[in-house]
Amino acid sequence: MQDYFCSSCGKAATDEKVSSEAAASVEYMAPVESEDSLEAQLEESFVRKNYDFYINKWNKLENKDSKISWNWATFFLGPFWFGYRKMYIPVLLIGVIYFLVDLFFFLIHYQFSEDNYFVDPIQNLVLFPLFIILGLFGNYIYLKHANRYINQVNLKPFDNEQKKTWLKSKGGTSWLGVLFTILFVLFYGIVSAFLIPTNVDQIHTVKDGSFYNYPTTTIGKGFDNFFNDTHWEYVSSGSPYDVVRFSGIVMSDGEEVKVIIDFVITDNSFEIHSSTVNGNKLANEEIETMIDTIFNSNENVIHN
Repeated sequence: MQDYFCSSCGKAATDEKVSSEAAASVEYMAPVESEDSLEAQLEESFVRKNYDFYINKWNKLENKDSKISWNWATFFLGPFWFGYRKMYIPVLLIGVIYFLVDLFFFLIHYQFSEDNYFVDPIQNLVLFPLFIILGLFGNYIYLKHANRYINQVNLKPFDNEQKKTWLKSKGGTSWLGVLFTILFVLFYGIVSAFLIPTNVDQIHTVKDGSFYNYPTTTIGKGFDNFFNDTHWEYVSSGSPYDVVRFSGIVMSDGEEVKVIIDFVITDNSFEIHSSTVNGNKLANEEIETMIDTIFNSNENVIHN
């Protein structure tokens, strides 16, 4: 049975009591949507995908009056999760933290290994607390992000359906956000290589370059083909210049000979500064002869 109310006096009337003459004077009163129900609908409109997961996390945060709630996605994916959820300010802040960490390693002249440059254990140890913090506070950050937009839409002269539509456009997920984050990471990597180059960047400046007389073979490839136990390092102490040092072993008359060559980097070019063989310093003419021997032997290997 539906409830009806008199439009004149406001008293309730049942179907049986409503006569055909009085039917025109009564109105049907639709149930009023509660504020809590509307708030939940606005949150669902904003979150959309995996709403049940996040509303469960948010309810636990509010019940405990806490900011801590674990999220594996933020722990493993970090800035890419924030981009996926259209939270671009955290992405930029994470970039700032990475810059400060890179600047720290640059100032202490930390020597990265070429073999594990992108998974350097010391660098990962420094950054690990950041990902712990993201895992602990990711849900809370998302809650504040959602509330900010919900508060904004409540100030707009929209009806409830317009509010939901507006929130759907601002929230949800976005693969374009992930693409933005990837491009941002690539852009940061390029810029940081120029502003705060690591020892590996300096090493590759030499290894990936070539001598004027042998332009078709990189120095790194030529040395690797000629020497055994090759090692490259960036030497920062004791010199006002950027110095990259190469060392390697070559067999001569059945004996191992250790060769060390120091390159000086100036702007975008480099040159050999000095070289020693078993600790004995070579003259410039001897260095030129050694380079010819190295790269002529490489040409013979290639042709054969």
